[in-house]
Amino acid sequence: MTLLRLVPLVLMAALACGLLWKTLPARTSPVAGPDPIAELIAAEIGGMTQWLLIRGADRDAPILLWLHGGPGAAQMPAHGLTAALERDFVVVHWDQRGAGKSNPPSFDPATMTLERFLMDAREVTAILRERVGRQPLFVFGHSWGTMLGARLMARWPGEYAGYIGVSQQVDTLRGAALTRDWLQEVAPSDLARLDPQAFRDHDLYVRLMQEVEAQGGGMDVSLVSMMPRALAAPEYRLPDYWRWLDGANRGSGPMWDEYLVRDLIAEVPVMPVPMLLISGAQDWNTPVELVREWFAAVEAPQGKRMEVFDQSGHAPFLTETARFVDTVRGFAAEIEEIPE
Repeated sequence: MTLLRLVPLVLMAALACGLLWKTLPARTSPVAGPDPIAELIAAEIGGMTQWLLIRGADRDAPILLWLHGGPGAAQMPAHGLTAALERDFVVVHWDQRGAGKSNPPSFDPATMTLERFLMDAREVTAILRERVGRQPLFVFGHSWGTMLGARLMARWPGEYAGYIGVSQQVDTLRGAALTRDWLQEVAPSDLARLDPQAFRDHDLYVRLMQEVEAQGGGMDVSLVSMMPRALAAPEYRLPDYWRWLDGANRGSGPMWDEYLVRDLIAEVPVMPVPMLLISGAQDWNTPVELVREWFAAVEAPQGKRMEVFDQSGHAPFLTETARFVDTVRGFAAEIEEIPE
């Protein structure tokens, strides 16, 4: 048999092995370090089973609770992209209700309310205190996760050491207006000429964000380019990927009415914990101009800082990863050095 004829057989065998591996029980790989922790756990949170991934080189290091975006776009299968954080933190990836491993076939999207997510986050905090320890706990939010995270800080500041907001969500319709103005300049179309109030319609808003992505104002990293790392994640099995896609496609739809009335400038005028905001200069999903407006307005007696990553869009941790890790590490180190 010629080498050329062997190639399809080898590829088929590799695919079969990959599919077989993905049917084995989920796990997480070990972490190297002085006192490592590497756990994938299912917990009862808010009346349903939700999943947590806890990883760090030193279980006594500060905890970094990652609130993913979407809602529904769980970060867990791509956690390896920011694994460098595990050297300095116990990093916790939580598949929120309706996302990834926490999106069972029986899931009821009607339970997706901001208040329910806040209560879930409080339960996650309690689990981490019991399972990991009482060390400083930082909350990291991305996109939708910032809508949740900023309000979590404002309501229960005593539980947390600091807040890191990446691609901070401020005001959905005002953001859509800025995005539409940008599109009018870079890609004039019927969509770009709509009155901003038209984007109260969720389908139109989704179309707007799709156009933003097409014009380079979104993630800057395609889903296809992230697939190899995500497919290699031992924490996810075959059904989990369908659950991930289902949750990501559902997105903010069940919460849309709530999205439209939320205004961070009015709701969180004071940030009671130290705060770091990171935005991508090319992000037109959560426009930097609006983030700067909230940053300028919010009172932050414990200190606030904002950094704009010039080469990034909506996900600076994927496009400028080394700078992102250094920035987060430096922020936490500064807080730990402040005497109580």
